[in-house]
Amino acid sequence: MPAHMVRLALGAAISVTALSACKKEPSFDERYASAHKVIQEKAAELEKDMSSRAADAQPSPIPRPSDPADAT
Repeated sequence: MPAHMVRLALGAAISVTALSACKKEPSFDERYASAHKVIQEKAAELEKDMSSRAADAQPSPIPRPSDPADAT
């Protein structure tokens, strides 16, 4: 087999191997769905945290203005 045929066959084999190793990039819809899922999970986590903190918080008493009638 001539040397140029060997190089051609070797180049083709390397190209096929390289292309088969490439991963298809996700489409816009796939990226959008993935980002949407991550955002929804984070929002749910934040809501749960905020609800927990609100339930644990003790409201501070609001001082009532003094009544001038009580001063007598």
